Amino acid sequence: MQAVISALTESVTSTVMFGTLAEIVPFIVTLLPFSLGLYFLRKLVKGAGTGKVRF
Repeated sequence: MQAVISALTESVTSTVMFGTLAEIVPFIVTLLPFSLGLYFLRKLVKGAGTGKVRF
């Protein structure tokens, strides 16, 4: 068990964690505007059938 703990503490460092975060950031930056746009589009279309579209 001690070998597992020492292997984890040696391999999980702040450099590794920030490196992984740096790889994920472009995906998040792309996904965020798309999901917000989809959210507002769904809210807009939701009231279209009853004539309650709000701009």
